[in-house]
Amino acid sequence: MRNCVFLLLACSVAADYPEEWKAFKAKHKKHYASDSEEKERFQIYLASKERVAKLNKLNGEPVFGINWMSDRHESEKHSKGLKKPKDFVPTAPVRDFKKTMRGASAIDWRYAKAVTPVKNQGQCGCCWAFSATETIESQMILASANAYDFILSAQQICSCTPSTGTYGSDGCDGGFTEGAYEYVKSAVGLASGDYIPFEQSLTESSTTKSCPTSKVEQIDGEYQELSGDYAQVSGYSYATTPCTSGSCSDQDLTALQAALETTPVSVCVNAANWNDYTGGVLTSAACGSMAADDQDHCVQAVGFNATASTPYWIVRNSWATTWGEDGYIRLEMSKNTCGLADDATIPEVKLDLSAEEALQAAAKREEMYQLATRASSNQAKQVVV
Repeated sequence: MRNCVFLLLACSVAADYPEEWKAFKAKHKKHYASDSEEKERFQIYLASKERVAKLNKLNGEPVFGINWMSDRHESEKHSKGLKKPKDFVPTAPVRDFKKTMRGASAIDWRYAKAVTPVKNQGQCGCCWAFSATETIESQMILASANAYDFILSAQQICSCTPSTGTYGSDGCDGGFTEGAYEYVKSAVGLASGDYIPFEQSLTESSTTKSCPTSKVEQIDGEYQELSGDYAQVSGYSYATTPCTSGSCSDQDLTALQAALETTPVSVCVNAANWNDYTGGVLTSAACGSMAADDQDHCVQAVGFNATASTPYWIVRNSWATTWGEDGYIRLEMSKNTCGLADDATIPEVKLDLSAEEALQAAAKREEMYQLATRASSNQAKQVVV
C-alpha cells in the first residue's frame, strides 16, 4: 500500500511539469538520471527563460532563445578559454589598413571562400588556438589566392604552445592568440588538420593532449610528402591599437572595418551571454561589457554589413554549426560590441611564391575581393527587400 501511494505521488509530481518542459525535453532528447535531477534541470530552464526575456528586452529585438543549453549549469555550457596574463604588454605593430581603405559598404569573405568551415572546440577551452588557426588558414588562402586552401591543426597549437614565458598558454585550460602566433613562429610549421587532428572530447572536459613532438618535427622532414601541406607564420600585427585595460569604449572601429576589407581578423570578445544566442543582430547593450578584463573568448571576424537597418559585424564562432546562425553571430557595428576591437590580430604567413606566382595571386585576390563585396551587397539587398 505504501508503494502504491509513493507511485501515485511520483506520478502527480511528473504531471506538474508544464507542456513546454515536456516539449523541450522531446526536442532536445533530454534524459535525466533521477527525479531530483529533473527538478534541478527544470529550475535552470526557468531561470534561462527569465534571463532570455531580460536580454531580449535589452537587445530591442529577440536574438536570444531557449536552446539545448537552457537546462545546463554554466560549467556545462560551450567552452571558451581566453586567458591572457594581466601584465601582458602588446609589442606587435599596429598595421594601418586605413591607408588602403576602399569604402566597401559590405563584405563577407565567406563568399570568396577565404574562410574555412566552422569548427567545434568541444569542451576544451582552446578558443584562442582555434581563432589563431582559422585566421592563419584565411591568410594562407588569400596570400595564395585559394591555392593553399586546407584545414590546419588547432590541436597542435593547443597542445604544443609552451605553458611558460611571456606568451605561455595552458591548452584546454586557456591561452591567448598572441601566444599561439609566437608558438607557430618558433615551430617548424603548423601542420594540416589531417596530420595532427583535433582529439579533445567534444562532450566532456578532458586533459590537454600531449604535444605530438615527433610528428611536429617531421612536418618538413623526410615524410613531408606524406604528412601534407603546412603553414608558416613570420609574425602578426594588430588591426587597431589593442586595449589591455579599462572600458575600451573608444576603440577605432574604422580601423577594424578597414582591416576586414583586406582579410578576416582574429578577435577576442566578452561572450558571457553567447550561449543563449539563437540568431539576429546582438546589440552592445545586450552583450554587456566591452572592457579588456571581461574578455573570455576568441573568435574570427569575417566581414560586415554597414547598410543593414542595424549595421553589423559578421563573426565566426568555434561552437559547431548547430549554434547561432550556422555557427556565426552578428554583432552591432556602430559600437565596440562585446569588445571585438580590443584585441584584433592578423598573422603574417610565409609562402615561397615566384614573382609570376605572386602577380597571379594578387590578380586573383582582387577577384576574391570583388566577389566578397558584390555577393555580400546583393545578399544585403535581398534581406532588406
